[in-house]
Amino acid sequence: MAHAFEPMTVLLVDPIDELGPLSRALSETDETITVETVSSVDELDTTTIEPDCLVVIDYRTRGVDGIDLMHAVHEELPSVPVVIHSIDPTAYYVTNALAAGATDVICTGPENRIDTDRPVVTVRRIRHAAGKGESFQTDTELLDSVMQHLPHQVFIKDDVGRIAAISDVSVREHKPDREQLIGMTDYDLFDPETARALREQEDEIMATEEPMINNVEQFVDDEGRERWVNTTKAPRYGPNGEEVVGIIGTARDITEQKRNEEMMNALHVASRELVSATTENGVATTAVEIARDIPDLPVLDVLFADSTDGSLRIAATSRADDTPSIYDRYTQWFDRAYETDELQFIVQLSGGSASSVVGYAESEAARGVDPIAVTLPLGNHGVLGFGSTNDTLSEFSIDLMEVLAANAEAALDRIAREDAIRRRERELARQNERLQEFASIVSHDLRNPLSVAQGYAEMFDTTDESAEQVQWALGRMEQLTDELLTLARQGQIIGNTEQVSLRAVIEDAWQSVDTDGAVLDVRESVSFESDPARTAELFENLIRNAIEHNSTTSDSSVRISVGVLEDGFYLEDDGVGIPDENKPSVFDQGFSDGGGTGLGLYIVETLAEAHGWTVEVTDAKHAETGARFEFVGITDD
Repeated sequence: MAHAFEPMTVLLVDPIDELGPLSRALSETDETITVETVSSVDELDTTTIEPDCLVVIDYRTRGVDGIDLMHAVHEELPSVPVVIHSIDPTAYYVTNALAAGATDVICTGPENRIDTDRPVVTVRRIRHAAGKGESFQTDTELLDSVMQHLPHQVFIKDDVGRIAAISDVSVREHKPDREQLIGMTDYDLFDPETARALREQEDEIMATEEPMINNVEQFVDDEGRERWVNTTKAPRYGPNGEEVVGIIGTARDITEQKRNEEMMNALHVASRELVSATTENGVATTAVEIARDIPDLPVLDVLFADSTDGSLRIAATSRADDTPSIYDRYTQWFDRAYETDELQFIVQLSGGSASSVVGYAESEAARGVDPIAVTLPLGNHGVLGFGSTNDTLSEFSIDLMEVLAANAEAALDRIAREDAIRRRERELARQNERLQEFASIVSHDLRNPLSVAQGYAEMFDTTDESAEQVQWALGRMEQLTDELLTLARQGQIIGNTEQVSLRAVIEDAWQSVDTDGAVLDVRESVSFESDPARTAELFENLIRNAIEHNSTTSDSSVRISVGVLEDGFYLEDDGVGIPDENKPSVFDQGFSDGGGTGLGLYIVETLAEAHGWTVEVTDAKHAETGARFEFVGITDD
């Protein structure tokens, strides 16, 4: 060993023969230690050994309690320090053993071996317990070591503010050497206003005996630079531990951290401008302007992908001269970022060529190598790439650009959604325009000739079977025209809605249809929000459907009932009903089981869905036969 120690004797009390590794560690590591072993406390009465230290075993899973064994040893040799060697101790065992009187507690697990894992430290601890080890450094040596090597500003002052000790880092900050700084005060190092504020601060700490923790202070150094430090100060006590004799403190320069915070905040504020961008190129230009306006941000290029072939094109760049763009220099890594949707780090190899590494933080190949450029995918929109203006990119610069890229991608997603909505609105507008044209054709070009034909038909002999057939056909054409016109109008958005009465709207619809002896029974009424005209059209088609499909003879009639459901209403008739096999198809366009146009119930469902309602057909509930149409999803506001 490096030090020459005085001889000492260690006596091991080992009733279960587990201290062999400790015995070897002591005797093989330090030739001046004599190790003896006894298997029980009773042997202490007969031994002639005068130990400098006793070591007892603690291994409760094998039935030996080290604290109990220590107490038994102390009864025989009360003045000899006892170390407990605990194998696989439980929680808090060390604390309990020291409180019970152990000088030290050395712990190992069942698989650990003191003689191979840590013999030197074990020897030193036992020598220290016996009072025969090398002393630690003196207080002066320890303090000097702290002041030399701690990477923070550390200072100790007396009660009038004179520097009693100061760290090397502080010396580098204030320029004079350590010897020159000893005895100086803040008035020798700072401007009067700053020195006075520091003195008042430290006087308060000494008066209240309350420490000041993590206080952030801002100042301008002698070179005119704005700086920030994080300072902690506490009262320093004299030898009796009661009298305050000065201040001890630490200060850590956090200027870079504060500047980074300011840059990140500035980036977040500037990124809000992306919200107002309305085009992809607007996003690209705004991102470049942000990079230009915030100091120390890297130069960048924003590229968008062509929707047809995926090729990238430069949309905006922050370079201000004719130098090659980031994209020109690192084209393949832009392409790779877009194709893989993975961030690409570009590092400089020793030979001068560039090579990319995906997953910089995790990749063994890139550890310790700062990238010269990075390409960030912007989803399916394109790529944002940036490079350093002075060799490499810092981790913080990369963090900043990732924030900018995320905000840019979010803005591009928003614009894409808004563009899709506008395209859909334009498409709907075109559809509505076509439907209006169709409605005009139906209304004018078909109805006018029909009116003329019907006028001539009325001049025919009504007893002539051919005339009856012509009139029937013209009537069918008029009905078809009306229904087609109604369908065309459904291409429009439902008009203004208002509160309507179920009774009132059904009675209005009843007046508009040739009911031909049918009976209307409004059992209950309710008010709800709807377009009155469209709702009347819905009921007209239902009433017409019920009458036409259930009036088989000239004297037959149908009873139509209307009532209220929990969240809607129903209309049913007592006619022949609808076969079960036809119910799934009754709302299909063109479906008819009675020679109709097949558009009436299709119009009914279309109008219901336009209002946000659901319609279903079932069997009548208030008659033995008939059909029932239930409308649900009705709101009253």
